[in-house]
Amino acid sequence: MAVTLGPITFDEAYTSVAEKLEEVGGRNERTITLSGMIAGHNTVAAIESDIDDILDAASVEDYTAELSLRAGRRLWVRRNEFTREVKAESLVGAFTLELAAKDAFEESSALTTVNWTITASGQTQAASSSGSVYAKPKFSLVATGTIIDPAFSDGTRTLSFSGTVADTETLVFDAVTSAATLEGTDVTPYTSGLFPQVDPAGTTLTYTDDAGSSHTAQVTVTYRDRYW
Repeated sequence: MAVTLGPITFDEAYTSVAEKLEEVGGRNERTITLSGMIAGHNTVAAIESDIDDILDAASVEDYTAELSLRAGRRLWVRRNEFTREVKAESLVGAFTLELAAKDAFEESSALTTVNWTITASGQTQAASSSGSVYAKPKFSLVATGTIIDPAFSDGTRTLSFSGTVADTETLVFDAVTSAATLEGTDVTPYTSGLFPQVDPAGTTLTYTDDAGSSHTAQVTVTYRDRYW
């Protein structure tokens, strides 16, 4: 498939891709280098414009550019380095763009959604990822009664909230951002434990809460498949 970076689609015939995966400072890091040619234009200005568009597609300051190297997958990247050359006599341009990924793992463009109606503490829900590594789920719980000390577990990791979620209020546990919010207010300091994961081999998620709870809520679990 053709590589895309934000609004830019690179010509497969004139673009090469090199990836490097390594451990840096105790974490996995992925860098991607795109090298290519700009041809088929009648003016130097048109070539320069295309190269400028490639340069502008990724910021040097933050990881806001969406890069797709494989169908249905994406990485969030920033620009590390960029070189350019234009040969006016032959109306050909060349570029080399080095990108750094915020997360070394690719993620699916499509979001998986699991709807879960809670009617009892200890209730379970099956979930699975189609990726090659675990997925990071986001739990959105809308209370349909008074919920006290809710928690979600994958059987190994459990994250719990010490507090009350009133009727119609929304509590969110987001493993991607490692944060929890109640009605949009950060309540991460009132949580304990580890965020659950969704494994490619399949995961049984378990919900628990305090005995004094209504044990009734609507939960939406969303996640993206991840690939190494």
